Amino acid sequence: MSESDFSPINPTNSIEIDFDRLEEVSLGEVELKRELLVALLEVIHVNLEAIKQAEAANNYLTVARCAHQIKGAAANMGVSSLRAIATELERQAKAEKLSSATDLLVALKSQELGVQSYISNQLPE
Repeated sequence: MSESDFSPINPTNSIEIDFDRLEEVSLGEVELKRELLVALLEVIHVNLEAIKQAEAANNYLTVARCAHQIKGAAANMGVSSLRAIATELERQAKAEKLSSATDLLVALKSQELGVQSYISNQLPE
């Protein structure tokens, strides 16, 4: 999913992962892969909460900063679908036009659930 492929009208909780990238950053170790994805979930959760508050206050700078953090973490882990959504939210915040912020937040939450599901189903403890 490229940045321009995201449609806020059709958010999806199917996640797209670059498994080569995930293998690279986890050194092929399943436990490390799990730990890194759990850390990604924390980044998503903390920043989603901050984005919700900032969006309600029209604090574009904070929305952009938080979306950027999610984007970077997603890129590092190879979760391209999450990166694309966060990129779009960051772009809109920088333009001070959060026209589809609600849809993007729903899509980010959906991606968070998708990562959780992947961990539970593919990387159980």
